[in-house]
Amino acid sequence: MKKYFSPILLFLFCLALVQSSFAASSIPKFQVVAQDKTVLAILVPKNTPAEQLKTLISEFRTARKNNTLSKMIPATTRGGQLGDYAIVWIFVFSKADWATADKLQKFINSSLKSAVDKQFGKEYVRHIQAEYFYSPLEEYGNLGYDDGIVRSPNYKKLF
Repeated sequence: MKKYFSPILLFLFCLALVQSSFAASSIPKFQVVAQDKTVLAILVPKNTPAEQLKTLISEFRTARKNNTLSKMIPATTRGGQLGDYAIVWIFVFSKADWATADKLQKFINSSLKSAVDKQFGKEYVRHIQAEYFYSPLEEYGNLGYDDGIVRSPNYKKLF
């Protein structure tokens, strides 16, 4: 008796492989490289497409709603009354030299009164590929960054 694969079964098998590879590749690999309390800098590969960045930001939102952020990022408000992720602020970078703890702290602690800090802030923001923010009062995600004072050239609000 000859054994053979049914063309339909072979097609369904190949389709399943293709779908699983698309699902796995839709979110870029990332690494948390710096943290300052509730703020994280994460690094994605260079040339990560905008569609994958959008998917990543949406995945942070979904994980927060499903209480599964701990599978993706370290706690930002560990042991807090509102939980380990009461406030989450994520900056996504594709250049390692901008995703450092020193630069993250400098940006967070910068002064609007200092010309040097303002210039640094403008340059730092140019390198933010995407941003996710959550607090009990608001939630937003976007490509790039915009705080009303400085804006990334690639800024686009997602939600």
